[in-house]
Amino acid sequence: MSRYYSFIIVLFLLAGCATKEVVVTKETTKKVFEEEDNLILQALDYQQNGDYVNARKIYHTLYEQSQKKVYLTEDAGLAFVLGDPDARDLIMQGIQKYPEEKNFNRLLVGQLVKEKRYEEAEKEILKLIEYDKTVQHLSIAGNLYLQMKEYDLALKYFESAYKQEQSEDLLLNIVELLYRFLGRKDDAVAYLETYANVEGCGEHTCFKLIEIYGRDRNVQGLIATYKKLYKEQPTDEIAKKIVELMLYTKDIKGATHFLEKTGLNQDMLIQIYATQKKFTEAYALAEKLYEESKNLDYLGKMAIYEYELNKTKLTPEILQSISKKFEEVTGLLKDSVYMNYYGYLLIDHDIDVPKGIRLVQDALALEPNSPYYLDSLAWGLFKQGKCEEAYAIMKYFGDNVIEEEVNAHIEAIKKCLKEKKPQ
Repeated sequence: MSRYYSFIIVLFLLAGCATKEVVVTKETTKKVFEEEDNLILQALDYQQNGDYVNARKIYHTLYEQSQKKVYLTEDAGLAFVLGDPDARDLIMQGIQKYPEEKNFNRLLVGQLVKEKRYEEAEKEILKLIEYDKTVQHLSIAGNLYLQMKEYDLALKYFESAYKQEQSEDLLLNIVELLYRFLGRKDDAVAYLETYANVEGCGEHTCFKLIEIYGRDRNVQGLIATYKKLYKEQPTDEIAKKIVELMLYTKDIKGATHFLEKTGLNQDMLIQIYATQKKFTEAYALAEKLYEESKNLDYLGKMAIYEYELNKTKLTPEILQSISKKFEEVTGLLKDSVYMNYYGYLLIDHDIDVPKGIRLVQDALALEPNSPYYLDSLAWGLFKQGKCEEAYAIMKYFGDNVIEEEVNAHIEAIKKCLKEKKPQ
């Protein structure tokens, strides 16, 4: 939307014309002719449906038959918005006939702007301000000077209006001037921060802050603003943004605390627990979510965390508990992660190597190039004494192996090959 078009809409709204209902006064309630009430209802219906052309025709008829000021005001206002050629004549007629009705003077400012007669528009709005320094008049002046690219003057009038009424629309006009046209970014941010702290995020304030902080890559500013926004709009989407930004700054503790406190995005919280090797917390949360939802994905996670928790103290009872969970999950859920994890467990602990290999092969059917799954398969073949087949797979890794466990498998397979070579 151009600044010119924005100005016309703002002026139109500020002038109070063509609203969805006519202001009721003694003048409007006193019926002059029989069909007046029906015509008013028709005009209002047209306005509510955005049919300003037909609404204007009715107001024109109403005025001609009643000579009521309110109908001329609506007729002139709609003519102005529609760009009808007779708009100026109607506005001037209103000024001459009803000098006390300042809506006509405000419309004249807009008409002069349409005609690019900015100096005349300026004189008219300054007269209105001299008459009454209302928010309405000051805002129109601000918009006019914005059109004229007199940015310092525009700021002056918007700030004067804002002192009277701390509306978000005025705030955003001030911020736009400071940030976009006057290069005073810090002042723009200060306005937004003050408003957000006192009045809240409103419809646009926090999003404007997010836009500015995003351009500046100010991550701490983004986190603080998203937190303010979250207080008013506690959604998973905003919570996710906050946590992602905290993780970006490596504030794991802050991200964990935020998710624990809010109770939102529990899947992300489980992931953080697991990444931080907090398997007790991860297991407890997965168990809670499984009991609530019966989602097998959480049961699979419980099996993994139970294993990780007890790695150094695996008893037959614990292995049985883990296996029982994996059996249920892999029997119904075709997830490569759980198939490989369970398969590797059966292989590594010599519980059921052939079954373990089958599970790993199923996982590889879904993700053929996974190095973790290939390592599991090679380890299963090694357990069956098929060292050459195992080594053929492990050659896939080359010399750049980081995983300690994979390195140990490679060394064990190489040793097996040496032992099997004829002396």
